[in-house]
Amino acid sequence: MTEPDASTIDPGQPTASAPHGPLSERHRILKLHEFRRVYTRGFHASSPAFGCYVLPTNRPGPRLGLSVSKKYGNAVFRNKIKRRLREAFRQERDGFPEPVDVILVPRRGARSHGYREIAAEIRQLVQRALSDRGRRQR
Repeated sequence: MTEPDASTIDPGQPTASAPHGPLSERHRILKLHEFRRVYTRGFHASSPAFGCYVLPTNRPGPRLGLSVSKKYGNAVFRNKIKRRLREAFRQERDGFPEPVDVILVPRRGARSHGYREIAAEIRQLVQRALSDRGRRQR
């Protein structure tokens, strides 16, 4: 049996190749004070498609926060990119070198990205932000 293409996978349903189910609340940043902590104490990296804020934590695993502005588009576009970001993060979260809180801010350039492109970009942005932290101590 062949594996389904990532663009046809329903992010709400776990797949046979995915070791984890959907992103639960314990893997997400949901409270305003947690967002503020990552924005103020975290490290930033960006690309044409995404802004990424990363803060190392003592929690057992990485967490994801999403900040999608109305400038990105209507609710359909905003919800579509949020689903893609959650699924890409779910696939990449075990590959991070340490537990981190990550906030992703998509830009209009992210509209054309598929799951694989988003996952690769998340991995690069988190690594870049963590490698820059020695140079930018606050």
